[in-house]
Amino acid sequence: MLLVRGERANESVAPYIALVALVLFPFLLFIDIHRFETRSALPSNVQLLYVFAGASHVLLVLSALPALALRSPRVSGGSPLAGSLLALHLISFISALMILAAVTMIDRGNFLRLSALLMTVNFVYILHWRVRAAVNLFAFLSGIVVMVTFVTLAAVKTTEPQNFIEEFMGFSGILTVIALSVIGGAIVHRDRTEGFIAQYHESLSLARLQREIRIAAQLQQSLLPAPWPTTDGYAVQGLMRPAQDVGGDFYDHFHVQDGAACLVVADVCGKGIPAGLFAMSAKSTIFATTLQFNRVVATQDPAILMVDVNNLLHEGNTDMLFVTAVYGHYQPASGRLIFVNAGHVQPLLLPNLGPAQWLDAPKGCALGVRSGQSYKSAEIELQAGDTVLFISDGVTEALNPDFEEFGSARVKSALEGIAYEAPAQCIQRLLAALDVFTERVAQSDDITCLALCHQPTRSSLES
Repeated sequence: MLLVRGERANESVAPYIALVALVLFPFLLFIDIHRFETRSALPSNVQLLYVFAGASHVLLVLSALPALALRSPRVSGGSPLAGSLLALHLISFISALMILAAVTMIDRGNFLRLSALLMTVNFVYILHWRVRAAVNLFAFLSGIVVMVTFVTLAAVKTTEPQNFIEEFMGFSGILTVIALSVIGGAIVHRDRTEGFIAQYHESLSLARLQREIRIAAQLQQSLLPAPWPTTDGYAVQGLMRPAQDVGGDFYDHFHVQDGAACLVVADVCGKGIPAGLFAMSAKSTIFATTLQFNRVVATQDPAILMVDVNNLLHEGNTDMLFVTAVYGHYQPASGRLIFVNAGHVQPLLLPNLGPAQWLDAPKGCALGVRSGQSYKSAEIELQAGDTVLFISDGVTEALNPDFEEFGSARVKSALEGIAYEAPAQCIQRLLAALDVFTERVAQSDDITCLALCHQPTRSSLES
């Protein structure tokens, strides 16, 4: 940003520098002519010094040409030609000033040491603008004081034109200091102006980006399914708490033609907008593939379905994103749950009678990593009041202030002893235990839960 701001400031102030150089040129030309006419008898090394001084004056004029061209609409707006013209102007202008400063310091070093310092300060953009402004102000005020002093002395002491010309030759150094301070002040002013403009545009872009992220987060939440109405057959409740505005986790549940309910909990690698976009793509792919699969295939094995989903997500996945998921096929009438695990956290069974236990299913490869993967499913018969909890690793890997993970054992113990409880209460109890453990430490990953209760009791329905 510092380099861009400096380039914009240089480009905007270059035409004004060119005008200053053109205004100074007649005075400098007069000085050069007078030197060559009156000092031809000087040693050759001194004459060579004046030749360099004249060359620096020519370079100043030449630097004005590309600078004035920057005002043309054809080359403005950051075009490559504008960059080339700006580089040519700066090289010519700075070279001329360096030669002029060196010559004057050798021949008449009273004032140009200050101008050399000023020139260096103004073109070193790593320095804060206040530092450059202070140096410019000091040079400008010093130049005015010396100029007023010279004019007063010249009016008193100078009686002949020749003496006035000699005094004017000394005054040329003062004139250069003033010109350079004016140029430096213009650079500082334009630098600040361009900086404020760039900062304003950055703030607008940031506000627009934040608005778009907020809309994306709202859209993502709206695409997550609402809870199904609780019936005597089963109850389902889901929740996704993103670590950032847009999360990479998602859950889904939907019906298919045979009356079964399909349940999905998934976690995309990474966080933020890229993960959120891939999550929505994966969600749509699973949904569409399931509906097509259910129409043409008689079997209910979701392992076959996951093969097609994996191949579809792998196609065109140049960024090598992937998603872990647990997909379940649930029959409300019989309580039969067939599920497949694609590199995800195992589901947790909370039976109506008995201790909680992690369901054991073969873990396949995450979806989208590579094509041609095979998957194996597992099956369980749910009894009345049994609850199955699907979670993402944002739950098990949540950290407390001591950087300890919540872990699968704490998930299990937090839900031990729950009987005849609604899925919403199951999720709330888990999240409450999680918040106590983490002490509200900022999330490092998205947290997603989906609970399915088979034939919930009347008390849980009322709760």
